[in-house]
Amino acid sequence: MMTPDELRGHCRRLRAGTQATDDRLVAAVQADVAQYRTYLRRPRPPLPPPALAGRLPLMGWLIYETTWEMVQKIATSFDRPGAGAKQAEGEALLRRIDVLADAGRQLPWPEFAPRLLGAIRAQALAESKRDTAAGYDAAWILHGEALRYYEAFRDSHGTAESARAHRLSLDEVMLQLMLAETGTACRTAERVVARWAEEFAPGGTEDAANQWIQRMFTDTARGLEAGERAIEIGQWIEAEYGFVDEVDEFRLTRRSALQNPGIMTARAACLQLALGHGMRRLRRLPPGRYGSWDLWERDMLQRFERAYRVVEKDARDGRGEVIPMSRTFLRQLVHLRMNIALLKPGHSLPSRRVEPECLTIDPIDGKALGEISAWMAAPTGRGNERGIGAATMPEFIRAVLDCRGLGPDDRGYHEWRRAWFRLDSYADEPGRRAHMEAALAAVS
Repeated sequence: MMTPDELRGHCRRLRAGTQATDDRLVAAVQADVAQYRTYLRRPRPPLPPPALAGRLPLMGWLIYETTWEMVQKIATSFDRPGAGAKQAEGEALLRRIDVLADAGRQLPWPEFAPRLLGAIRAQALAESKRDTAAGYDAAWILHGEALRYYEAFRDSHGTAESARAHRLSLDEVMLQLMLAETGTACRTAERVVARWAEEFAPGGTEDAANQWIQRMFTDTARGLEAGERAIEIGQWIEAEYGFVDEVDEFRLTRRSALQNPGIMTARAACLQLALGHGMRRLRRLPPGRYGSWDLWERDMLQRFERAYRVVEKDARDGRGEVIPMSRTFLRQLVHLRMNIALLKPGHSLPSRRVEPECLTIDPIDGKALGEISAWMAAPTGRGNERGIGAATMPEFIRAVLDCRGLGPDDRGYHEWRRAWFRLDSYADEPGRRAHMEAALAAVS
């Protein structure tokens, strides 16, 4: 068996990016788990014996790090026709992730290795990267499995004060599980609406599009709730335990931990705002606790704003000093304002930040949208819009126009798409502009 120091060393190197997961490491994990299972022979101890007590949390961490390292290497849409080498590489990486996730499932006393649940998260994210209906279905099944394990592990520790550290470890992983579920919901919807012309429309019908509207509405509603739960867990961890500067064997939640859940939750809320109008167009009733779609929309805007405020909130280090927001998170913050400007022109969303200057314009009217779009395009001259601002699905575009609420003559979305076509992540693809024009013309 690997010693605790060997397990710890692998984890640190994987996190630092100085080591990659290979077949030899996967085989070593399998061999160790097989050795761990010999302790299950009768009489089975009620708790992990000393030989495993220190190893189990580290093995859970190693399974977490190896699977996360690999899922980031899997190309998007690797299971699409014509993917070529990307498909072979994606399938090979997914097989390794599956092997490690199964090793995690076979661990004895798995509740003492909570980070193994990260492997099931990685399986779900890898399956969603297929960008097929079957891949999305598989991802949702895996998200459900991870949640069931979490609940079982937490119940097994009970509520005694002595189990406090174990519950913290589980909740730190749970934040990641909820975030991944929100990510799957957003990824599915954004892929469908942006790649409708190229990947989903051929051979499809209006009925198929309407079925997707309903499915995406359900999925993003679930994703929104998961994101809000991730935020709640993060806020509780911050209040009770504080955040840390670096991940180690004891703690997982870093000081910027709330920004990504805030971003993903706000993205899900934006998608919900548009898709809700698609559901209204299909004459579906609003979700049960709402008496009307207008009440639902009002609440959805509030949920968006709560998530947005989480992103804007300054992260602080252990001395209370503000940690500068990374360029990646700042770009996502501006992107959220762009989405709400497309969906609700003139919406008031005061910002606490003064840089970049486009954040200071309120309400988010046409002028603000222009400034935001220009900032998003700089310095490369293009953007990375993969969802609302890149839609080629006519039924979704109709829902966006309904959401804007400016009447049947409103062509603001059309004009923005044409003026800022270069923000479309797929703008360089041959025929992409023609697909956009066809979609816009279909709802003229």
